[in-house]
This record gives sequence, C-alpha cells and structure tokens, in this order.
Amino acid sequence: MSRLTTLAHRLPPAPVLLGWLVVAHVLLKVALFPVVMSAPPHGDEQAYLNGSMALSNAIRDLFSFTSPDRAELDRNVVASGWFMPGMSIVVAPLYVVFPDAGPALVRGYCGIVTLALYVVALRSVVRVLGHRWAVALAVFPGLVPMWVYFGYGAWGDLNAGLVLLLVVLRLVEMFRTLRRGEAPTVRDGLVLGLLSVVTLYLRSSTSVLLAGLGVVALATAVVLLRGAPRWRAVGSAAVAGVVFLLLLAPWSAYASHVLDARVLTTTTVATSKANTFGDREQVCFGPCDPDSTLWFRPLRYAREVGRATGTSEVDVLKEMSAYARRDMTIHGYLDQVGHNLAAYSLQPAVFVDHVVPEDERGPVGSAAAWTVKVTTWLVYFPALLLVVAALLSVVRRSLEARLVDVLVELCLGALLVQPFVHVAGGRYWTTAAPFFGLAAATFVVERLVRAGRLPAPATGVVTDGDRTVERWLSRIQVVLAAAVAIVAVAVLAAVAL
Repeated sequence: MSRLTTLAHRLPPAPVLLGWLVVAHVLLKVALFPVVMSAPPHGDEQAYLNGSMALSNAIRDLFSFTSPDRAELDRNVVASGWFMPGMSIVVAPLYVVFPDAGPALVRGYCGIVTLALYVVALRSVVRVLGHRWAVALAVFPGLVPMWVYFGYGAWGDLNAGLVLLLVVLRLVEMFRTLRRGEAPTVRDGLVLGLLSVVTLYLRSSTSVLLAGLGVVALATAVVLLRGAPRWRAVGSAAVAGVVFLLLLAPWSAYASHVLDARVLTTTTVATSKANTFGDREQVCFGPCDPDSTLWFRPLRYAREVGRATGTSEVDVLKEMSAYARRDMTIHGYLDQVGHNLAAYSLQPAVFVDHVVPEDERGPVGSAAAWTVKVTTWLVYFPALLLVVAALLSVVRRSLEARLVDVLVELCLGALLVQPFVHVAGGRYWTTAAPFFGLAAATFVVERLVRAGRLPAPATGVVTDGDRTVERWLSRIQVVLAAAVAIVAVAVLAAVAL
C-alpha cells in the first residue's frame, strides 16, 4: 500500500495520465494488428460474418428496389438461432461498401469500432465517476494485450461489456437524480432501454443481468420517491421497458417464425447444458453421428427428428438435453461448474492459439504470440486476485462508493452465471473486463482510505433517505459477499473431492 501511495504521488494529474494511457492503448492496438490481420474468422466469428454479408446483400437489394433474398437471411442471420445478430449488424456496413472484404479489412474495421466505443466509455466514466476511475479502466482492461487483441475480433463479447458499462453509468446518474427527490425523465428511460437492448443484441447471456438491473432500478425509485415523482419514475421505467421490448421483438418474432418455435433471444442453452453437464454419449438419445463437431452433431440429429415427426428442432433439442442430463448429480454438476469457471477466468490468452494456430506462425509470429500471452498474464492475474478480494469484501467509504460496488458486484455475479448453465471459454471474460477493472480499483482505494494513505471522502449521507439507502446497500453488500463465499466453497469442494 505504501508503494502504491508513493507511486500515486509521482504520477501526473489524472486527466494528463488518462491521455497518456489512451495513447498507450492506441499504440498497443497498432502493434497487435500485424499479429491478427491475416487470421481468417474463427468459430463463432464465421456465423456473425455470414449474417453481416446476408444483411449487406439485403440492404443493397432494398436500395435497388429489389426484394431481399429471404432464404439467405433465414439461412445466415437466424440459422439455428444460436447467436443474436448484434455483431452482424455492426459489421454489415463494411460489406455494403466492400462486398469482398478480406480478413485484414474486417479485423481493421472491428478494431476501429471497438476503439471508438472504448473512447466513448472512458469519456462517460470521466463524466459520471471522474478521471481517476477512467484511469483505472484505461489500465485494466485498456492495457491488457489480449483484451486489445480481442478488439479485432467479430465476437460481440468485448463490445457488450463496454455497452453494459454505459448502462451501469446511466444507473448511477439516475440514482443521483433519485436522491435529489427528482424522477428520471422520459429521455432517461429511452436511453436506458436503448443501451440495454444493444447490450443484449451483442451478447445474449446478459439477459438475466439486464432484467435484474431493471428490477433494482425500479425498486430504488419506488422506495426513494413519493407522490407524483414516483409515478413519473415508473413511467420512465415503462418507457425503458417498452423500448427494450419493441427493439427485441423483430428478432424474436423472426427467429420464432424461421425455427417454428418460441425464441426469445437464442436457442443454445439446451444443447450447451447437454454437452456441458450431460452424458455426451447420450445427447442424441444415444451416441451422435461422429462425422461432425460437438455442436453440429446434436443439431443435425434434431433436424432429422423434427422433419420425421413434424416438430421444431428447438423442441427436439430440449428433449435431447433433458435425456442426456437425466443422471446428473449435484456433485457432478458443481465439478463441471468449477472447470467452467476455470476456463472462463484462468485462460485469458488462450485464443491467441485459436485465432492464429501455432503451426501457421513463423518465428516472428510465434514470438509475438508468446509476448501477448506473457504480458497478458502479468497484468491479468494480479488484477484477478484484487477482483476476488473485492467480491469478498465490503466498501464503506461513501454512499456512492457503496452503490458502485453493489452495481459492479451484481454485474460480475450475473455474468458469472454463464459457467453454471453454459460451457465457458477464454473469450467470455472480455465482457466482464471493465467490471474487473472497477472492482480491482474499488478494493485498492478502499484499502488505502482505511490505512489513512488517502483522505476519506465525504460519506454523502445527508438526509434520512440517504441513511435508509446506506443501510440497505450495506445489507446487500454483506449478502453478496456471503453468497460469493458460499458458492466458491461449494464449487472448490466439489472439484477437490
């Protein structure tokens, strides 16, 4: 702590430091581009880019007053309903201008979009929380090489994390409004609903988190406001909900029509639970066809059964999943959750080998790949330890610090639900990365304040309403920390036994 304090005193003012860190981020991004520029789409990227090309063809058809190819859209945008079309929409403009865009152009475009969104997020953090918090995010994840590397990918995880950060910042602003006894405006509800649905389109697994944040925001408004302001707040929340549902409806209706089943967001949960927690030798009511991948084998079988029985492949997949998991035990489930959590959080740079396989690199490429891995580990794992400590501790220095801590812990907790229901891997942490940075910074600042090495901020508790909020936030913090500890012990025990 003393070294951190000494270092803090030697650094330039936060606004200046933030500028230099953004420059460092840009330089790191430029340095990494040659490493990834020629890499073809990997895994899910191909599905997103197929959707982008189909959407770009539809746009050109519309502008030439030609009917879009519905079959192409069905086949490439919806496909099997595995992915929300957020990144397909993001990349579609590139294919409108450059129909034959190669990997370098696609990755360069994704890198520019990610950089722009990152700068917007930092500016929003400065406006809402201040320059010091923006500095924390500029360090982590802004200087984590693998996070920057992922910025060139066509996956939606990283962008979803940045947009989710904007959602949380809007909630902090709304909380300040509520503390003044004022209701959020219709515009506040409109912006919140728009940001939320964009997050969902980029990463469908955020649905539970977004619903939870909406409930928390509404409950807070009802508790803090009285009379007409309370009803205006409810109206603002209704606007957010209506905007969210109206923008989700086109995708949900279209996917449901194509797949002849009810699809709200995606259809992957059933197959993922079967492959992750079930007996893989029983997913197809027995062994699946070995001539395909882990994900396409059940899909092909479900389609064949659906054609033979006149049912939807989505419904068949749900039955297959239940059959494969019929002998699942609590111990086996928690053991697999432990492995999922390890894959989620302990392999931050594994995608270097996926995107650019070792046998396709020259000596320079191998050196660059190992540099990305090692430097990522050196930054990522110390920050991860701070995040774990933050999740198990309680912030007390001010009312607003408590609020930010609760929101960050809710986001991390909801994002970490994925390993409990879905296979996890080394790219999903990028969604949580901004909240890793905030949690680590929160823990460090809290320790410095308690040690007397930083001046304690004003508590922010002025009114009786503030005292009520502080009391409830304190209770929520204790419950969240206890829940993290209980789940961690249960999972570790299952893995160890």
